[in-house]
Amino acid sequence: MVRALENEKNYLVPDYFFDFRCKMGACRCACCEGWPISVSLKDYFSLLSADVSKELRIKLDCALHIAPNPSPEAYAQILPRYDGQCPMRMSDGRCALHFELGEYALSDVCRLYPRGVREDECSCANSCEAVIEMLMEREEKIRFVNTKLGFRVPEIPERKHFFETAGCEKEIRKHLISIMQMREYALTERIALMGMTLKALDEALKGKDHESVLEIVGNRAKIHLPAHGSPTHDDLLIALEIANQMLYTLDERSDSIRAYGENSLNTYGTGEHEFDVYMKNKALFERAFPDWETWFEHMYVNHMFFSQFPFQDRPVDLGEEYLALISVYMLLRFLLIGNACEDYPNEKAADIAAAVFRLVEHTEFDRYAGPIMKRVCRGDYENALRVLSL
Repeated sequence: MVRALENEKNYLVPDYFFDFRCKMGACRCACCEGWPISVSLKDYFSLLSADVSKELRIKLDCALHIAPNPSPEAYAQILPRYDGQCPMRMSDGRCALHFELGEYALSDVCRLYPRGVREDECSCANSCEAVIEMLMEREEKIRFVNTKLGFRVPEIPERKHFFETAGCEKEIRKHLISIMQMREYALTERIALMGMTLKALDEALKGKDHESVLEIVGNRAKIHLPAHGSPTHDDLLIALEIANQMLYTLDERSDSIRAYGENSLNTYGTGEHEFDVYMKNKALFERAFPDWETWFEHMYVNHMFFSQFPFQDRPVDLGEEYLALISVYMLLRFLLIGNACEDYPNEKAADIAAAVFRLVEHTEFDRYAGPIMKRVCRGDYENALRVLSL
């Protein structure tokens, strides 16, 4: 059952947390657009008996449905309309439930979003355009601080791990985030170094070699970057082919990236001119966003913390978690560059990035992206790393 926790509690949060402001009706793409909204058993019966206007009662009764596999935490759903919009959304963009009944009439998902509570941690999801815009403007590294929060949150179920963590889960996560913030390296080098670190951790954890785990997270182990030279013309062509195949498969799972994906595929085309078109668009993107690596760093770090990478609550091994993380980079670069234009506006880039993370965070992306990448790359780790050429 869901139990309200209303007393103040200590949480670890990113330092931007208190700067976040919901845009309310001003969002270009509302958080509720295109997605069913989960409602708990308790909230379901509260909404059925709520004293609301006749107009809202009709909308609620039509939109509220028992979930396909109901549970106390996700008993029902508010389904979107034919056009993808939430039926509770008013013409000015605000929520009619919030307007008539107040904040605590909302489901936990709506009330807290984009804030995600994970045991003693809380952060904001990249799938929110306001979060993406905030990270886009930021220069300094994201830091994490302890603070007391007093808002009501659902009881968090105990997380299950499907592999050994040696009691070092937080230390491992902190170390991986620190690698993503090593600005003495190029972003792609940091991602490659993270892969080598995860490989070493995987071997140590499976072998129950706790001393080696401590050496790795304590920066005492010697882990070197893979020996790769500068990306070649062939590397990029292979990366583009992998991105094409990945996108065709992922496109079926999410409406959020479909339009951007189709535009990218049409832009690049196929054949001998694909490389030249890509390089032209890449120049347009990097001219508009010369500090794109810093922006990507912030999105990566925020996503890793929000999702508790690499220890998600599902039976996916560290290798597939890493391939899924590479897939996030591939999607961001492929779509942001594929939709580049002269005078590339910040709003357009933010919308594309938020759409990518709606796919990543609102679906079981890690469960299927890793295996798809492995299949597309024919199990070749070197081919998987070539997507960093994008």
